[in-house]
Amino acid sequence: MRGMKKTALPRKRDNAIDKRQMILETALKLFQTEGYRAVGIDRVIAESGVAKMTMYKHFASKNALIAAVLQARDERFRQGLTQFVARFSDPVDRLRALFLWHHHWFQSPSFHGCMFINALAEFSDPEHPARQAAACHKTWLKTFIDTLLTPLLEASDPASNAKTRQRLALQYALFLDGATVAAQLAHPSCTVQCGEGGGEHAAAFLVWQAAVGLLRQEGLKIEPGDVFGAASDAEQAG
Repeated sequence: MRGMKKTALPRKRDNAIDKRQMILETALKLFQTEGYRAVGIDRVIAESGVAKMTMYKHFASKNALIAAVLQARDERFRQGLTQFVARFSDPVDRLRALFLWHHHWFQSPSFHGCMFINALAEFSDPEHPARQAAACHKTWLKTFIDTLLTPLLEASDPASNAKTRQRLALQYALFLDGATVAAQLAHPSCTVQCGEGGGEHAAAFLVWQAAVGLLRQEGLKIEPGDVFGAASDAEQAG
């Protein structure tokens, strides 16, 4: 009827989205700090402040909740890393930013290691959604590193160039996984003792030095530079 004022749409759907997000955020924090197996569904329900029916309306099982949490974590990781690297234009600086972002992540108060590495440690079944999520996450990271290496490795033989990038991307991903575990062990200092008289160095900087060494073996004349700046100099990792 003409002249009638439009009524606002009900907030039922918004409330449902809010509750789902609340459950996700609570589960993410608990799984991240205490592990997947140690945290039960009842604990997530209690700390989320939702009814059990609401929990199972959004997540049919604990495995479904774990899968959703890891998907959310993966999305934040990708967004945070790509946005940080995008702040740099020089190819070497962009590659260095990959390690610098990890350095800031390791120093952040919310750092409790990699949720995907932790999932691999807790779930042995290759068909478990947590392991599948971890595999997808690590594959993306290697692909992203490959794109950072592309402008640095100009070769006349494209096939050889692609193989070199793939090998280096895998090596760098392994470096970062190792640095993540070392930083988790040393948190909150995130420094690694380098033997007697070797001093302490940031885990991410050590693997950046190793990454530079591999590039120099490929004929690139670059230096690792000084130690990474303070975390306040750049965006904190998620």
